[in-house]
Amino acid sequence: MHRSALLAPAASAALLFTLAPPALGQPQPPPPPLAPSPHQAASAPAPDAPGSDQAAPAPAAAAPATPPPISQPAPAPAVPTLPRIEPYLPPAATEPPVRAGDAMDTRLTWTLGDDDLLHDTGQAQPLSPNLSVGDRKQYRLFFDNLNSRFTGRENLTHLALYKRMPGFIKRLDTEASLVLRIDLTALSRNNNNVNQAFYDAGSFIGAFYHIGGKADGKTGVGVTLWPIDTDRFRLGYLYEISWGGTNASINQSIFPRIIGPAPGAKVQLDADRFSVYAGFKIASLTQVQEVLTPGTSETEEIPIAQTNYGFLLGGEADLHPCVHVDLGAGYFQQGRFELPDVAGDPVYTYGASARIVAHARNEPIPQSIDFLLYRNDPNKPQILFKPEAYAPGKTTWAVILEATNLFQNLKDFESAGATAHQPARAGALQAVVKSGYARASVTGVYRDLPFVLRNQPSFIPFQTIPKTAQTSTADELFFALAADYHLASARLTPGLGVGLQFPAAFRTMSVDAMSAVIARTSVVREQGNVSILPFNTSAVPIFQLRASLKWDIGEILSAVAWAQYVRDNNGTFMERDPSEGTVALRTFVNPDFFGLGTTFQARF
Repeated sequence: MHRSALLAPAASAALLFTLAPPALGQPQPPPPPLAPSPHQAASAPAPDAPGSDQAAPAPAAAAPATPPPISQPAPAPAVPTLPRIEPYLPPAATEPPVRAGDAMDTRLTWTLGDDDLLHDTGQAQPLSPNLSVGDRKQYRLFFDNLNSRFTGRENLTHLALYKRMPGFIKRLDTEASLVLRIDLTALSRNNNNVNQAFYDAGSFIGAFYHIGGKADGKTGVGVTLWPIDTDRFRLGYLYEISWGGTNASINQSIFPRIIGPAPGAKVQLDADRFSVYAGFKIASLTQVQEVLTPGTSETEEIPIAQTNYGFLLGGEADLHPCVHVDLGAGYFQQGRFELPDVAGDPVYTYGASARIVAHARNEPIPQSIDFLLYRNDPNKPQILFKPEAYAPGKTTWAVILEATNLFQNLKDFESAGATAHQPARAGALQAVVKSGYARASVTGVYRDLPFVLRNQPSFIPFQTIPKTAQTSTADELFFALAADYHLASARLTPGLGVGLQFPAAFRTMSVDAMSAVIARTSVVREQGNVSILPFNTSAVPIFQLRASLKWDIGEILSAVAWAQYVRDNNGTFMERDPSEGTVALRTFVNPDFFGLGTTFQARF
């Protein structure tokens, strides 16, 4: 430290001491001795000075003089004590340094493999090219990443421009985050569709008012505004069976025929052991409306973009240190019917979801990353890809039960000019245990056919599923078991996953010209993915198996090699009738599929 910096406080203190008036009634210190004048110092030789012949004689002692009496002065008037003058310091900065914008939730993946080594390209759908680099839809098995919309092999990043500041109102915090998702794979396709490569991923404006005298961000009232889209604001808890989203590009919008995004807002009260919220969404849907033709008395029907609303409310509570519950409900307008006999009647969906979680003490409640708001706060970093931590001798567990029940107002297939409420149900049961370096999980998911097609809605769009004797449906049900073990010394994690799925299906029966019964079954894997089976055949279970080996190379880099086997005897293709030559017949594809792959991925 510079000497001037050390001397400055002492000099300031001396100056203040000199300027401060003496306090009355206090004994005054004796005045300091006067220094000799220069003349006196020069005329008086120093004792034993060098060059002197003898020492100077000692002066004679003088008799002490009697001091004259000192008259006491009149007391001075009281002087008020002046306040202490603190040195001026410039005010502290009122805002943190500007962050030019950071990329977060970044995934760069290099994948080499072939999902189908047993079929030539073109023999099965979807098409499987030869060994190549890049992700494929067939790599994802039905029990993979149930709690996310992503497979984990994407190449993307999120540009989050985040700001958090205290408000002018006491105890009020304000924040905003502009989140832009950049899909590098979509950008590399060069199809001139920028909307598939750059799009909003949950930009929001927020404010939180602290109550209870605590500024820890946990107790208070918060408001969240989504100016662009509210796909992250959903009902349900396991992403695979969530509902109320607005992403039409992946067939997950609760608003059919939506035009553009769906902004919205939410108000939430957070307490120590519970929280409640209420919110809404707004979407523009294409619907037919009758208008008067200008200059005439006739009406005409024209499609317009009309505003529709969705309302959501719910809450959560910790009933016990090991028991957590969630509850949510919603109502969504879905435009109006265009079918002639019910034209103009409203289409809507309403329902509720509930979850109960029993878990080990002090363990976090599972939540999908696709429901979280992206906060790029340097003071509170959001860890999205926290490496798995293993504690020898420690065992944690969780059992999660979730259920959803919806009702959709659709045209009644059985009655002309009438509508009916068609139920749609889903549920999930998960059990997860982790002990030392070993992990295992068991999952069961149920979805009936109307729930699989809840965003269409229904098998015949906007109509209830027929209940006649000639039709029947099958609901989707699957079970999955996964386990892995971490070898800490080698940083290797071998794993095994196996699943059995009973797919949803729609079956119709009719009679041909020879009075023979003909049955036709359609396997519904998801909205827009339907496999039509040959005549008089039924859907069969699908078996999937994967063995994998993960190698943690660094904090952000890992490699995974896997082999997968799928037996699906519900796939078909069209071929010519060999005996007739002109009639096209639907034929089963060889049901066995075997694939290999390896992935190197950096996540940060």
